[in-house]
Amino acid sequence: MKYKTGQSKSLDAITLNDVLQYPIWEWALDEERVEGQDETGQRPVLDTNDVKDEIFNPTITLKIKDTEIYASGEYESDAETISAISVWNENGWILLDEVDLHFPIIFISIPKIRGVENVAFLLKSKSDDVANRI
Repeated sequence: MKYKTGQSKSLDAITLNDVLQYPIWEWALDEERVEGQDETGQRPVLDTNDVKDEIFNPTITLKIKDTEIYASGEYESDAETISAISVWNENGWILLDEVDLHFPIIFISIPKIRGVENVAFLLKSKSDDVANRI
């Protein structure tokens, strides 16, 4: 399956509105040598809201279960895990260790994953590096 991507942005420039509009992003590794781009560039997947295996380690939009808190993290399809999780606050994306949250946390995927809606991932503690699919 081919998919269409949009213009890349630096991680610092990606907003909550961006990830709600396009809940799947991929690393723009092929643009690292382009002037004005760096290794933090990601671009949105425009034409699907379903994470398929063809999209290599996408960053997906998540919501903390039973809250209005949004997050994003890198989905590893083989292990079915989420890592490098950040949470949105009014000032931008912040790392989990900078947020006062109660653990364990259940994250719900905004995009479908292999056709399944509302896939859940469990992060047991603040010291864990990955959230596992449940």
